[in-house]
Amino acid sequence: MTNVNIEQEVLAGEKTQLSLRVLAGPNKGAETLLDDGAWLVGSHEADDLTFADPELVDSHLRIVIAAGRIQITALAPGVLIGGSDCLTEHPTILNPLTPVRVGRTTFCIGPTGGSFPEIDSVVECRRPQAGHAPSAPEQPSTGGREAGLRVNSLRRPLRLGAAACGLLIIVCGTCAGVAGVVSSFTLAPVPSTDPIKTARNVLRDLNVGGGLSIALSGDNLIIDGDLVAAEATKIKAALRDAGLTAEITPKSATTTVLSDAKVIDLSATVMRAFGIEASIRVESPEGISVTGYGPSDAVVKAALRHLQQDIPGVRTIDDTVATPDRARAFLETATTAELRRMIRIVVRPDVVLVSGTLTPLSYSEWQTVASRFEEKFAPHIRLEAHCSRVVLPLARGVHLGRSPFIVLENGSRLKVGDNIDHFGKIVLIEREGMLVRIGEADVHVPYSSKPEWIAEEGQL
Repeated sequence: MTNVNIEQEVLAGEKTQLSLRVLAGPNKGAETLLDDGAWLVGSHEADDLTFADPELVDSHLRIVIAAGRIQITALAPGVLIGGSDCLTEHPTILNPLTPVRVGRTTFCIGPTGGSFPEIDSVVECRRPQAGHAPSAPEQPSTGGREAGLRVNSLRRPLRLGAAACGLLIIVCGTCAGVAGVVSSFTLAPVPSTDPIKTARNVLRDLNVGGGLSIALSGDNLIIDGDLVAAEATKIKAALRDAGLTAEITPKSATTTVLSDAKVIDLSATVMRAFGIEASIRVESPEGISVTGYGPSDAVVKAALRHLQQDIPGVRTIDDTVATPDRARAFLETATTAELRRMIRIVVRPDVVLVSGTLTPLSYSEWQTVASRFEEKFAPHIRLEAHCSRVVLPLARGVHLGRSPFIVLENGSRLKVGDNIDHFGKIVLIEREGMLVRIGEADVHVPYSSKPEWIAEEGQL
């Protein structure tokens, strides 16, 4: 235990990069880096991490990494930490390299590049259910090897006797199975699936179920959550079609409405847990608006999903949180294809760098885009622009044909292949302007003023 505590202090002090390593299960051996922030583990496509595990459910658990500290919250039953059941919605501080089991998958979190325990040294145990002996482990473990050694150390007569007993048990079991098949013609069929899992699948198909709790009482499902009466009726009908009965009481009918101040306080707490600096406003009885700064789109989406799950009454969210991903997407969609070919965009956590040499027309367009960017993303993300406007030479005349050229005011000529200083190379001369190669793109550049004359080949 002392070594674990020391390692925890080192992780917190040096901000060591952490990794998640799968020790057992369908994805055994897989490893992924975990940056600071919240990570949802589950089977839904919106979850951050998922395993090829049939027992995994949507948003099964949440991992929060902050300054080297590891916190795990089970969002659904079936999560074991160090062999002990983890209560749902109960955050637990996890020591590094402590095995965590969810479904058929066992993983642990520790320093990247460090030594992770092998599955043989991981003790995976579930609490035996009453009236049932513990099932045989799916993967070989230390305890399994010790049991094997004890059986092999028995004397031969005893081993033969044990084998005979085993055959007798198999015969009895076969007879019991046949009797069960015969009796099944008179008994009601027993569902072969977990009612709670079936109910969750039904709710997912209905696109409802965020923040709902499901429990089993006898043969009935008890569903509690933030639902209106129409939703409760629709859920009951769908569950009935699946052969299930449920008692559903709309939460909005039994709980008091939260004050605006309470909604703002709870929302801000959730956003801070995901590392998001946010300002919350209540816009309607069921809607809020969220502004501020988030490290990435994925983190913001996960936080907003938990807002709707954890805070009663919040159904619609106006999301205007600034993220580096959204800053880049804005610039790429707000600029024309021609302007995009002239600029270079570099995105950093709190600043976007834009550079390039622009034509007068493109420079005017860029100023409009930059102004809109400032309105949308300042003060959370700064725009640092290094765009210069090229001064194009005045064209007095243009000669077109097999060897086109431009006659400038000073009498000099520009032809195909010539370079315009600090701008690009001329690749085509046309009646309306030039085609200039800037980097790897060809950009149409109109003449800065209308030429005095334009002549075709043979007219001069």
